[in-house]
Amino acid sequence: MKRFVSIVMAALLLFVQIDALEAASVKPSVVSQNAKTPASGKTTAAKTTAGKTTAGKTTAVTAASAGQAALPAGARLAAVRYGDSTERLRIVLDTGSVPEYKVSKENNGTRLVVTMNNLTAGIKSAPECKSNVVKDVILGTYGSNTVQVIVDMKAALDTKVYALKNPGRIVIDIQKEYEKETATAVAPGLNYIRYVRVDSRGIMTSYLLEVDRSRFDVGLALAGGNISSGRATVKSIAGAKGAVAAVNGGYFGLDGTLIGNTRIDGQTAGTTYYRRTSLGFMPDGTLKLAPSEYYGEVNVNGKKIFLSGVNCERGANTTILYNSLFGSYTKTNEYGTEYVIRDGKVTAVNQGNSFIPSGSQVISVHGTAQAAFAGVKVGDRVTVGESFGSELDAAKNIIGAGPELLRSGIVNVTAEAEQFPNDIAKGRAPRTAVGIKADGKMLLLVVDGRQSHSIGATLVETAQLLKRFGAVNGFNLDGGGSSELVLQGQVMNSPSDGKERSVGSAIVVTGK
Repeated sequence: MKRFVSIVMAALLLFVQIDALEAASVKPSVVSQNAKTPASGKTTAAKTTAGKTTAGKTTAVTAASAGQAALPAGARLAAVRYGDSTERLRIVLDTGSVPEYKVSKENNGTRLVVTMNNLTAGIKSAPECKSNVVKDVILGTYGSNTVQVIVDMKAALDTKVYALKNPGRIVIDIQKEYEKETATAVAPGLNYIRYVRVDSRGIMTSYLLEVDRSRFDVGLALAGGNISSGRATVKSIAGAKGAVAAVNGGYFGLDGTLIGNTRIDGQTAGTTYYRRTSLGFMPDGTLKLAPSEYYGEVNVNGKKIFLSGVNCERGANTTILYNSLFGSYTKTNEYGTEYVIRDGKVTAVNQGNSFIPSGSQVISVHGTAQAAFAGVKVGDRVTVGESFGSELDAAKNIIGAGPELLRSGIVNVTAEAEQFPNDIAKGRAPRTAVGIKADGKMLLLVVDGRQSHSIGATLVETAQLLKRFGAVNGFNLDGGGSSELVLQGQVMNSPSDGKERSVGSAIVVTGK
């Protein structure tokens, strides 16, 4: 009998202990009906099974029973708050003290998961978020001290997650799709615009000058004042010209040689033998975008000799034309022959490094090219013929670059037809471009790229930007690290090299 009573008493004591344990335990739960698969796997309501974790079940045990340290004082998710503006959505997780947390992204970047350890949930669910960039904000608890906040976004947007103290909180910033335009009237006829666009592609920052050419002159300036001086920064070129504003010009070589069909004050500054888009300043004051193709010849001894280049380094067996835009001397070696020409007649014959008088040209020949000039002497008739194509021959000033971006208000990128390489034709990059409005105003556009504040633009996107600001025609200039806009002596953009790049030329805006 005594043995029976002992057994009954032991059983009763065991039931009391089990009841006490169940009363003390914290049952974990998923606190949003819309919960989806978290970063750690399935979300399930956990059941207590003697302090062990089984498949699909999570045991809630106290820190003491698991041999863990107690949670930090105040480590409790007390609230989820939202701040929604045109630029961003801010989600604030009030945690009292800063917990250990990690951040991950899922679903091709459209789901942000913030997992916080050593934290309890003091709320059952996150309040509804009415922002137009978020589908849902989900709150889930896992075990006794892990909380997840899952943000399902409508697109893969840029996010930033960071902690703040006093009081402790986790902050989630989501950059929204938006456009922000800041316009400044620099002077009558000169407007400056900073434009920022954020969307699923990322953030893009651009800078634009709108120039009324009835109030300001626009032209191309050479670095150092001539080609042989080499390269210089856009800021220094603008300063030397007393320009109120400037952007980088067309393509160039490392020695400052211009690579593009370019004419300044009636003289050829640089050439390319590709058929590419150029901008002509026409005699009637209008601007004209047209394809140009340089052709140059020398008429000597009854023969036509094709020019190999203008104002560039003389190579083997070539015929190069130099004029005063190159500098004071040709800087050639003694292994060729040079003929100084003025008004169609030879005024001097030299071996190399000839002086270039104002109003004269120098024809420099080397190797097999010298045969056509056999016997030519001072006083003989030698003439030079040049053409940039019928559409632009009348232009006194021509800026060559390309490709075309916009024609008659329609995006028209001609990179393939103009045979541009992929580093210019493809992908996003810093860009510089020129637009022409219907009223004749000129747009000078620079887009930053390869940086956290701006992803750059494709050629199509550059054309779309020009169109957005009212251009009906437009073309591309040199880009990448060359892209730069200077206004009143200040560099307004952020060149992707981390500093100003020295370039061959700049488009400068000066007062009339």
